[in-house]
Amino acid sequence: MNMTPSQAFVGPLGASRLARLAPFFLIGPVSGPLAAGVVFNLRGGRPVLASLYGLALGLWLTVVPIWTAQVLPGMAARLL
Repeated sequence: MNMTPSQAFVGPLGASRLARLAPFFLIGPVSGPLAAGVVFNLRGGRPVLASLYGLALGLWLTVVPIWTAQVLPGMAARLL
C-alpha cells in the first residue's frame, strides 16, 4: 500500500474519513475533535471513553474562557 501524503487524503478511505469528520471541524479546531470523540464513542458502545471526552470538552468550554479572561487584562497592562 502506497502511503504518500497525496494518496492518504485523496484515496477512498481518506475521502470518506474527511467527509465524516468535516462537520466536527466546523465546530472548532479543539472542541470539534473532542465532540467527535463523544459522538463516535457513544455510537461505538464505549460510554466511559465518551464521558472522558465529554469531561475534556466541558473543561475546554468552561475553564479556558475563564483563564483567558483573567490573563488578558494582565497582558494588556504590560503592553501599555
